[in-house]
Amino acid sequence: MSFRHYLFPDGAEPWRLSHRLVEGLVTGTDALPQLAGTRQRVASVWLETDGKTPVRILRTEASVWAFDHEGGIREGLEESFTDVMRSIEPSGHSNQTVVQLAPRLSKKKIERDHRWEPTKTEIDRIVRDIWPKNKQDSLKQLKGVSQRKPPLTVEARRAIGEIAESFWKTCSVVDSLKEPSLKGFIFEAQQRSKDDQDYEHLYRALAEMAERRLEILRRRRSDKGTWYALVEVTHWNGDGIGEILERFHEKCASRQHAVAAARRLLAEHANKFSVDVTVEAEILTDLEWNARRDD
Repeated sequence: MSFRHYLFPDGAEPWRLSHRLVEGLVTGTDALPQLAGTRQRVASVWLETDGKTPVRILRTEASVWAFDHEGGIREGLEESFTDVMRSIEPSGHSNQTVVQLAPRLSKKKIERDHRWEPTKTEIDRIVRDIWPKNKQDSLKQLKGVSQRKPPLTVEARRAIGEIAESFWKTCSVVDSLKEPSLKGFIFEAQQRSKDDQDYEHLYRALAEMAERRLEILRRRRSDKGTWYALVEVTHWNGDGIGEILERFHEKCASRQHAVAAARRLLAEHANKFSVDVTVEAEILTDLEWNARRDD
């Protein structure tokens, strides 16, 4: 079995999306800047194959991808997933009419915002690309911004492993600094990047780490901005090593809303707590969430 993905811009010839590009868009490692800030129709096709030759179409799915200001889709996919989950969550109301009505309204919103129905012409265009009869039948492929991954040699793997061994200590030291110390640290690291050419890039990286930490502390002082409520269900073995079993989050418009959402998520999943399983809640700024969600 194989998969193919197609993007249908309004009023233009569709594009074929490579597996590498789709994987990069989903994981957040690739982007399509030319589509930034737009909503695009995408059709995914599951194919039965004989070797590498397509035999028949097994399944199709049409969805709408929301591209952010940089041409990524991670945030849009998360919002779509949240809407879908809310459409199937049972309502806590005792009134039977309300219990049935709320999911229907949510499903209508999903169909309107996240789904679309390909026309016969659009389906025929996909078919021609899968089984082309001439060169014009094959669709062109969109290209993202990420470069093809080069092979990682044993020597390179060993070198990066040795260098990375001390990263945790560097991060710990920077994270322990308070705002006044961070400001001085940033200035000094930037100055040393100019004075010491041999380690210019390393000092610049240290300055960027401290700038990010300083911005997190500033955002944590404010109730405004984008916040995330997060609940993690973690299993702990006898050696004190934890494995995250489940993670639940919700995007919020303020810190106060994030606190309320974290309490609600914690209550919803408190029944998963046991002797060797913990259920913990926390709130994160958007900068912290962007790093945590890839863990």
